[in-house]
Amino acid sequence: MTVTLYSAPGELYSEHILRCREKFNVVFPIFKSAMIRIINASIERESFEDSLIKMVLFHDLGKLTRRWQENLGKSRKLPTHAPIGAAYLWRVLPPGLKEPLSFAVAIHHTDKGLLGDNIERPDVQTILEGIVDNEGNIIWIEEAESLGENLFPKESLEMRIIDLKNMARGLRLWAKGCGLLDQHQRRLQASVAHHILKICDISAAIERKEYQKKEVRDYYGGWLMVENIGAYIDRIKKRSYKGTAYI
Repeated sequence: MTVTLYSAPGELYSEHILRCREKFNVVFPIFKSAMIRIINASIERESFEDSLIKMVLFHDLGKLTRRWQENLGKSRKLPTHAPIGAAYLWRVLPPGLKEPLSFAVAIHHTDKGLLGDNIERPDVQTILEGIVDNEGNIIWIEEAESLGENLFPKESLEMRIIDLKNMARGLRLWAKGCGLLDQHQRRLQASVAHHILKICDISAAIERKEYQKKEVRDYYGGWLMVENIGAYIDRIKKRSYKGTAYI
């Protein structure tokens, strides 16, 4: 059965997420040791990599809400999606990893000015944007379950508005409820996770119309950034094929 759910106009959701996963396989070996040191050296390495894979696979989970899919490609505002994926990771990842990885997903569209509400009041957002029902359950598009566990885990069906509230409160405490030195370390942790996620996300979406080359004046954060990231991934691939694990 072919499921036609989308990540962007003309781009199947499943294709985008699987491409992100492929890009992760290319990028992760280069940053692995540094990330383990920065994020949490005490976490088992298998659990660490598995958690990062979940971050990549489920960062766009919120695009599988009914409202997001119904609004895509129409003259309607797309509801926010980043906090949904962040809240899912907050539910399933172990302490020490769920904080920086959930934060990275919550802010992965900061370039579109969506950070404040994603962290401060994602529960209110979901109500105002029609993402939850009267019982506080996330309203998923019905076809999402057909994507399979790797793209739409069954635990997603249990998500409620309280999960977003708990995630936001937990992240605020994690980011601010500590001394200055710990705050600095946690910012580094979230930043390195965000860096990996953005490289995977953008390089997987390189064929989107919004990322095609336009006027030179439009290159800031647009086509030139995407072009450079694509070239960066290609260089890593070439060096990896030669047995080199660095850039």
